Amino acid sequence: MFAARKLLGLVGVLLMTAALTLEPGPAGAEEVTFTSDGTRLNGTVFAPPGTGHRRPGLVLVSVSGWLPREELHKMVAPFVEAGVVTFVYEKRTAGYSATQRSYSQLADDALAAVRLLRARPDVDPDRVGLWGISEGGWVAPLVAARSPEVGFVVLLAASGVQPARQTAWHLDNLLRHDGVSGPLALNGVRLAEGLGQFPEAAFDPAPALTRVRQPVFAVWGADDHTVPPAESMAVVRNALEQGGNHDYTMRVVSSATHPLARGTTWIVPEFYDLVTAWLKSPKAAGRSDAPPSQERTSLPVEPHTWYESAWAQGGALLLMAVLFSAYLGAGLVGRRRRRRAAAARGPERDPGMRRTARLLAVCGLLAPLGLVCYVVALLLTQSTGAVGGVVVPYLALRGVVLLAVAAMAFVAAAWWRARRHITRAERVRLGLLLGGGAVLLPWAAYWGLLFG
Repeated sequence: MFAARKLLGLVGVLLMTAALTLEPGPAGAEEVTFTSDGTRLNGTVFAPPGTGHRRPGLVLVSVSGWLPREELHKMVAPFVEAGVVTFVYEKRTAGYSATQRSYSQLADDALAAVRLLRARPDVDPDRVGLWGISEGGWVAPLVAARSPEVGFVVLLAASGVQPARQTAWHLDNLLRHDGVSGPLALNGVRLAEGLGQFPEAAFDPAPALTRVRQPVFAVWGADDHTVPPAESMAVVRNALEQGGNHDYTMRVVSSATHPLARGTTWIVPEFYDLVTAWLKSPKAAGRSDAPPSQERTSLPVEPHTWYESAWAQGGALLLMAVLFSAYLGAGLVGRRRRRRAAAARGPERDPGMRRTARLLAVCGLLAPLGLVCYVVALLLTQSTGAVGGVVVPYLALRGVVLLAVAAMAFVAAAWWRARRHITRAERVRLGLLLGGGAVLLPWAAYWGLLFG
């Protein structure tokens, strides 16, 4: 499931960057290569025109997935114009994929990039820092906690909660925007994590933050619905304070979404102004805004009961598929025999009952398939940053489930009325069918498809 999530994520990032306004990339580009953990990585260093003085340096730790380096170039242009030597490098492919990634390994890559920038003659090695955006906000503190070579940390739209928890909160926001409530988002992420399709799902950013001793500048958008901004601010602040680091600045930008976007502009100009002022005089510019309002608190994703586990949910899907398919398969095998005996049959051969039974079997097979397709559609919506368009497929999915429930009630009542006339073979077939329905009912209730 989450393999699809990350493949769609790449498409989503491309679509999102195409739709947002970004300034052209800066001049003064120098292509470089460096090695991290035996992997060769490519990057670009952007240096402002020389003045004879060493400049501060900044390494960009980018968002989830693979954003084209050309788009990253555009993002750093304001910093280069402000006199900051900025390094943008391409994310690794070895060890970073849809179902595999290590934030510790990504931190090693970022530290290697810091060392490359520190070695440049036009860079002040004591003023080389990291800029972590979104997923990079989980990685950058790891680097700073490991090495004093990092001079400062800038966090943009960093999540203070675990990746699985953040994703569930975001998906739930998308659903609620279209009037869909219920446990679908949380349970979907829980299942994906249980299936091992969500790498680094339980990563906790707080321990690394408690070990960060460098100055920290963190910014969130007040209207961020991708990461919980108020919770994240609290986690970052509390972790730094717990570790004894009081040298931090936290700002909130009004009317900005994720990652600090407003309208068609991705990363509003205020962000660059705030960070540039802080880099020139961190102590003088330091301040912390009040946290933004956050309508709902994110929820933990860990399974709480046996039926929420991946094996229980997978077993339910498999059992439904077997039982409903067995009913339809047995019906196809015995169709010719039933036609010859149809004239002698009683109420159990009522055509309405047979059609309703087949309807139940078909809906019982379509419901799980529809849920998978719906979750993939949600993930695509999340990846592109779009909000909306999720209610129609949800209503269609609920309609299939409710139709199956109604058909199940009709078949059960008809079987009871005709119980004296139904053959043993027919009892077995109907038993398989209603057995699948008995699994479908609690499964649909767990996913919020019966009520809500």
